[in-house]
Amino acid sequence: MLSRTPRGTRGGRWQELDASEAEADVPPWAGLHRPAHAARPSGDAGRGPGGDPGAGGRARRGRAVATRQRRIRRRWLTAAVAAAAAAAVTGAWFIAGGQPSARSGPVTITTLQPGEYRAVPDACRVLSAAALRQYVGGPPRRVQTFDYSDQSQCGYTYDAKPTFRVLDVTIQAYQPFLGVPGNGSATANARYAFAQKRQALARPPRRAPQPPARLAAVGGLGTAAFSATQVIRAGAVTDRVTVMVLYRNVLITASLEALASDGFGPVPAGVLQAGALGAARRLLAAVRSAPAVGG
Repeated sequence: MLSRTPRGTRGGRWQELDASEAEADVPPWAGLHRPAHAARPSGDAGRGPGGDPGAGGRARRGRAVATRQRRIRRRWLTAAVAAAAAAAVTGAWFIAGGQPSARSGPVTITTLQPGEYRAVPDACRVLSAAALRQYVGGPPRRVQTFDYSDQSQCGYTYDAKPTFRVLDVTIQAYQPFLGVPGNGSATANARYAFAQKRQALARPPRRAPQPPARLAAVGGLGTAAFSATQVIRAGAVTDRVTVMVLYRNVLITASLEALASDGFGPVPAGVLQAGALGAARRLLAAVRSAPAVGG
């Protein structure tokens, strides 16, 4: 028997509902299940209390709807439990093994290591008066730019025609820093600074007053060393030679320049090269004589 039942939850549309289909959703323990080949009830068997025709069918359909609703709720509950379990397993995997642990990651160093330097010598006290006169061509005027425990810089100037020379020396002990490539050690920090300064000399920024330097490796001086030669034309002409030395976590720079215009100079490039190299060697010897960590 076919009957029409309203489905208000779907826009008031009507759907054909077979009574046997409704009964099929009722569990066996509800007492309403019968074999498919059983004869359908006739007469008053389909009447409800009080002889109301169709009341029994409506009751069965009501129980079928309730059964379907219970099944839907069980499906939702099962899906929710499965999703929660999956999320818990995923979270446990991410915490336990999905992300690198401190042991599996790269080793980082945050303290000075044995052989590295915490402090550097006073740059203004390294070069003797005789050495300075040789490098700059006469008794210089000294200016100390700054002097800290881990960084010291000093400048010397000699101005007497036909000689005008300037010698700048810097000693810096780099400290551990995780922001540079490598393991963050002080030596890695100094190595990175050495490479950056070399690159800046070889390829100065655009519109920089100094031209690209001519670089040459220097052997037998520290961990690594190079010299950079420049001819700077900014109003006057200045010849400059810079020697940079890397030793453990210390960077040493000696720059010697000479004015080559306006009645000064010229100075042979070999003289400037020898002066910058001589100053760098003396600065390196002073650093090696200073106390190192663990020494």
